[in-house]
Amino acid sequence: MFMICIPPPNVTGSLHLGHALTNAIQDSLTRWHRMRGETTLWNPGCDHAGIATQVVVEKRLWRQSRQTRHDLGRQNFIQEVWKWKNE
Repeated sequence: MFMICIPPPNVTGSLHLGHALTNAIQDSLTRWHRMRGETTLWNPGCDHAGIATQVVVEKRLWRQSRQTRHDLGRQNFIQEVWKWKNE
């Protein structure tokens, strides 16, 4: 069996050429294995952008207020992430 996960779009929902290229490669690999007679699954994956988003928000937070996520606490940091996402 051949299985590959499809990562969802990033947190902003903006797709870019990297997404298209990755999906084209995954599609080709999945089709190749299927043509060889294998059972295949191109499975929707889970969020892969969480770490990248956290890094972006942490850097922004440091530039703006010289604070870390630890200084804010979990709930306030999550609010900052949503604020960044909505912008």
